Amino acid sequence: MSRPGSSAFTTRDALLLLLLALFWGNSFLFVKLAVDAIPPTWIVAGRLTIGSLLVAAIVLARARWRGDRDLGLPRGRRTLLALLLIGSVGSGLPWALQAWAQQFLDSGLTAVLNSTTPAATLALAVAAGQERLYLSRVLGLLIAIAGTVVIVGGEVQAGGPVPALLAAVGSTVGYGFGTVVTRAAVSGRYRPLPATAVQLAMGAGVLTMVALGTSGPPPPAWDLPLVPVLALSALGLLGTGLAFLIYFTLIERVGATNASMVTYIVPVVGLISGALVRGERFGPNVLVGAIVLIGGVWLAQRTDTRAVAEQGSSTVIEPSLSPGP
Repeated sequence: MSRPGSSAFTTRDALLLLLLALFWGNSFLFVKLAVDAIPPTWIVAGRLTIGSLLVAAIVLARARWRGDRDLGLPRGRRTLLALLLIGSVGSGLPWALQAWAQQFLDSGLTAVLNSTTPAATLALAVAAGQERLYLSRVLGLLIAIAGTVVIVGGEVQAGGPVPALLAAVGSTVGYGFGTVVTRAAVSGRYRPLPATAVQLAMGAGVLTMVALGTSGPPPPAWDLPLVPVLALSALGLLGTGLAFLIYFTLIERVGATNASMVTYIVPVVGLISGALVRGERFGPNVLVGAIVLIGGVWLAQRTDTRAVAEQGSSTVIEPSLSPGP
């Protein structure tokens, strides 16, 4: 087994990373297949509910296998409030914005725009005093912004819906917020999976109320076409529940820095699956912008040993309880 933080990947680690990228990269396709028949807020509420049940079942199974009566569930008003914010604002809000945007945008384009998440996270972490800026990070953020402008600008010129494009980009701020709150109130205090089960359950409760208020009662599953139902089920089971399990397993085995490599694979998977399943096609602005954007993210996240030694800044954003798409 690789040690946490080790740069050595075993074959198993590489396969887990690829599997995680497949689950998260195809999440955009699952949303696109579901959103024609299911309101966006109910997609998110269903995803959170299914994901929370699966993660809770995994936590219970692990505890029983270990003979441990203590499930490690978070306690305390401050921690539970933080988990409520992570579940609703750090997961539910960005997922809802992306699901709404995908009524008008292709799944692959949304996957590429989601690549701005690390840049948004770093910017919020700096604003919260959790990270410091140095030259490579500043340049990386500027390059990532330039890549995003290339993508969005090209789509606007081609007649793309501006509100949907802004919602897809703006949704990544929610992920960054979730990371900042995780670092401030949860990280190092509780085991990730029990905390994730709680935050997903709380997010499911909030989004269910939002869905009831905005879209009315959920459409009966037996009245829906089979494909949207299967897509929502896959989104909850694979793109949420199992994805969280794999993500935190990777962090334990190879460290957060190596696990974050999934960031560079997810948009590629999203573009390929959208093209293969739905015949989505993109102009050169999307491909060029994606390369520039991902390059900027890499530069912003890369280790600058001298700057770290001088400024005492960490070299990687700590993992959030709402890390993925």
